[in-house]
Amino acid sequence: MQEALDFLTITDREAVDRLTATLFSHHLLIVGQTGSGKTTTTLSLLGQLQQLNQTAIILDPTGEYTKLPNAITYRLGDNCYLEAGKLTVDQLLTTLQLQVDPGLQAKLWQAVTDLQIQHNIQDAPGIYRRLGRSLADYQADENQLGAWASDFPVRDLFAQLIEEFVVPFADDRADYTCLGQQYDRATINHYWPLLTAIHDQLASPTFRALFDIDHHAGTMKSELNFILKMFLHHRSSHRTLVVDLSLLKDYEESQRLIISLLLKEILRLRLHDNAGFPVNVIIDEAHRYLPKDERDLADNGIFQLVREGRKLDLKMILTTQSPLDLPARLRSQFSDLLVHRLLDQAEIASLPSAGLTLQDAGALPVGQAALCVFGEAPTLVKVNLPEWRKAGGHRD
Repeated sequence: MQEALDFLTITDREAVDRLTATLFSHHLLIVGQTGSGKTTTTLSLLGQLQQLNQTAIILDPTGEYTKLPNAITYRLGDNCYLEAGKLTVDQLLTTLQLQVDPGLQAKLWQAVTDLQIQHNIQDAPGIYRRLGRSLADYQADENQLGAWASDFPVRDLFAQLIEEFVVPFADDRADYTCLGQQYDRATINHYWPLLTAIHDQLASPTFRALFDIDHHAGTMKSELNFILKMFLHHRSSHRTLVVDLSLLKDYEESQRLIISLLLKEILRLRLHDNAGFPVNVIIDEAHRYLPKDERDLADNGIFQLVREGRKLDLKMILTTQSPLDLPARLRSQFSDLLVHRLLDQAEIASLPSAGLTLQDAGALPVGQAALCVFGEAPTLVKVNLPEWRKAGGHRD
């Protein structure tokens, strides 16, 4: 490898400019064994992004980056929340870690629609009463719904779901111009275990905080998608946005889904309104938040942003312990690599553009990495622990 450079504290201005231009002009993949210095590298890069006044957004599943200097931190379930109306029924069920059959799923879709009508069209609290309501009145209400009316009070979802089980009388009293005249109690009883599971999940402290079900006077919370919109529209002033998702650390599927949704929203917002400045998105240990089935990769927000983001000036910085933890289709999107110590020949072979041998990667001490840019020989870089982290006395 080429001569070692003192990463991000080089005294040679030309070397700094060259290294910075390389690192922040393409997606960057940081790989290496646990304890080899990946987190320190990421923190050093974030410090450099702040100095350059480049916008950085960290999706932080563990809360590890909340102490980053000059960071604006939003903790999901604390000072920010998710609007339930931003989720499809499938996504809502995944967030709640529930599986239901198609019959109940259809009822959930209808319950969400009815709450959207009640909240946005009727502009009234509580649930939308179907019992005795005419089909004509319902159709008129439904026709007024638009994309602007997607939000709904998720706290009322269970009660609204019960209201979906209304049917006409089963005798000559039946009025088929109405949505229903009585509750289908037999079907409600059939679905009762699943209905109560939905109720219990929505009533849990985690999900009450996630969807801001409980409103507290004097407490200011922001909707998370709105926060992203502001950061994508206005260049940050030497600040970094940290989105702390640690509330969901015990809900693996929920955390994976929300990370994917947030990245899709970042991509959608940029497609809708490209403010014309670069934005860097950082995810640590990214392999944990990819779909378990590789066939689902194309629908994952990480893959979509990596594949589509470059033309929108969206750059992704991912870290992972082993490149083999990432699907080959995702690895192939990264031409720039920072490789810390690796001791497996298969891992080296999975990074053909790196130009490294097992001897090179295996000999890297903690705090050193090989900067591998496509078409160039690897350059050894030394990663300096940021001043604010030196008190801890360790490299992650």
